[in-house]
Order: sequence, then structure tokens, then C-alpha cells
Amino acid sequence: MIKFLKFFNLSAILISLLGLTAVVGDYLVLHTNLDLFQAVFDNATHAIIGGLTWFIFCLRYKNSNTFQNLAEVAVCATISSVIDLDHFVAARSLRLEDATNLKHRPPLHCSTFPLLTCFILLLASYHLEMIELKRSTLILFAAFFTHHVRDGTRRGLWIYPYGSTPPIPYAVYVALICLAPYGLFFLHDLFKIRISGNEIQL
Repeated sequence: MIKFLKFFNLSAILISLLGLTAVVGDYLVLHTNLDLFQAVFDNATHAIIGGLTWFIFCLRYKNSNTFQNLAEVAVCATISSVIDLDHFVAARSLRLEDATNLKHRPPLHCSTFPLLTCFILLLASYHLEMIELKRSTLILFAAFFTHHVRDGTRRGLWIYPYGSTPPIPYAVYVALICLAPYGLFFLHDLFKIRISGNEIQL
């Protein structure tokens, strides 16, 4: 019981920090005039939100290896950040101005394919009893979900082949970011792997 209360209190603080990071990051982006600094603050916010989301997950479903947990947090933060590199690929240019003024959204910003891929990989990890595949897929899901939801406040979610949703209301966006770790908890428990009749925790 005491252990649960400690986890609850710490996770509540970190969830609040997650929401605060989203709000402060957006504030810095909106109130910065230089395009370079806007891009840096925007990308850093994506990275921190992704990394913090996985850190909260690790508090509940941690590996015995602390270094591996920290490495996973770093990986999730990195993926959350590098998703934006597809702007440069789509622009076929290394210039920031070209990358931020695309007439169409780049491929990694389509929510259909990464989220569908994650669902397929989770099914595969469950049926093949591959624990590491499941954990890696959840990291990927955390990175893409938080990135797309944050971007969705401006242009909605791009759901191919149906087009884009309306922009996500700001309060809903902050709530979804704060609830992202609980979404991971749900997916973890939904695809709980059993080997020889015994539940295997990540």
C-alpha cells in the first residue's frame, strides 16, 4: 500500500510536469520571433514530452537494469524529436525555411501508418510471445502519439485516406498528453504476454 501511494504521488507530480512542459514549450514557440529558436524549442518540447511519457511508464513497468530504462527514455525522446526530420526530406532541402513552409504534410506526420503499425506489432508480440518487441513497440507508440497529438492542435490529425480532423482543442491536447502514460499502461495490460501459463511483466 505504501509503495502504491509513493508511486501515485510521484506519478501525479510527473504527469503535472508533463502538462506543464507542453504549455511552457508552446508558449516559448509562440513568443519567439526567430525561426531557428522556434524550431529548437518546438523540437525540444516534442523530445521532452516523449521522454517524460516513457519515464512515467518505466516507473510502473521498469526493467531490472536501470541503464536500460534510461536508455529507453533517451530513445523515446530521440524518436519524438527526429520525426520532424521528414520535413527536410519532403522539402528536399536542408534549409529551415523550406522545411517549415511545405504545402503538404510530410509522410511521418500521417497518423494512420505508424499507429496501425504499432497495433500490428503489438499483436505480433503477443502471439509470438516476444517481450522486447512489445516494449519497443510501446516506445514507438509513445513517441508518435505524443508528437502527432501536439502537432494536431494546429492542423488536426492526418488520418489517411480520410483526410485531416479539425484541429485538436488546446485543453483536449494537454489532457491527451497527460493521459498518454495511462494509455501505455492500458496497452501493456491489454497485450499481456503469457509464457507457459504465467504472466510475464516487462
